[in-house]
Amino acid sequence: SDIFASKLICSDCGGFYGKKKWHLNTAYERFVYECNSKFQKGKYRCQTPHLTEAEIKEKFIEAYNLTMEDKERITNDLKEVINLLTDTTELEKGIERINAELSVVVELAAKTIKENSKSNEDSVDYENKYQNLVERHKILSCELDKLLKEKTDKENKATRMKSFLSVLNKSEDMLNSWNERIWMLMVENGVVNRDKSVTFKFNGHI
Repeated sequence: SDIFASKLICSDCGGFYGKKKWHLNTAYERFVYECNSKFQKGKYRCQTPHLTEAEIKEKFIEAYNLTMEDKERITNDLKEVINLLTDTTELEKGIERINAELSVVVELAAKTIKENSKSNEDSVDYENKYQNLVERHKILSCELDKLLKEKTDKENKATRMKSFLSVLNKSEDMLNSWNERIWMLMVENGVVNRDKSVTFKFNGHI
């Protein structure tokens, strides 16, 4: 499989770069990478350049070595962010509070239904009371979902950062030649700019 597929992004349209064969069946035949949307009919034509495999590799090595010069600061920053992300005390308190309130609402609804079944009075008051509880339950459930999602998002982000930190600590401080394993482990994507530079985003990097 193509290790550069789904990694290089065109800065003009946000689409992926793909592998294309140039000068087919001639002595100059070669592969290049360019924006997949570049030649789609009826579309604005992206101004981003093509890149050869050698250029992509060279640009990655440069970006990697530049990042690793800053390894200590990046490591400390990541540890700090991981600590913030893994401290979910406040979120857990909120989740606990909403769960307790939901239990109360469910109990009140059951009580309201029970009281109504024993009464022969007009049920408008009951209907209002019950609908208010249903509405309250809906609002609380939404709040709960939001907090649970936030907690999961934080945990997932922390996991990604921990794994990036682990890769960072085990990786060489400097690359002198292409290393496919490090490319696969470290690169989330690379945005290709019009001036042929590539802005790399590393996995879990902040």
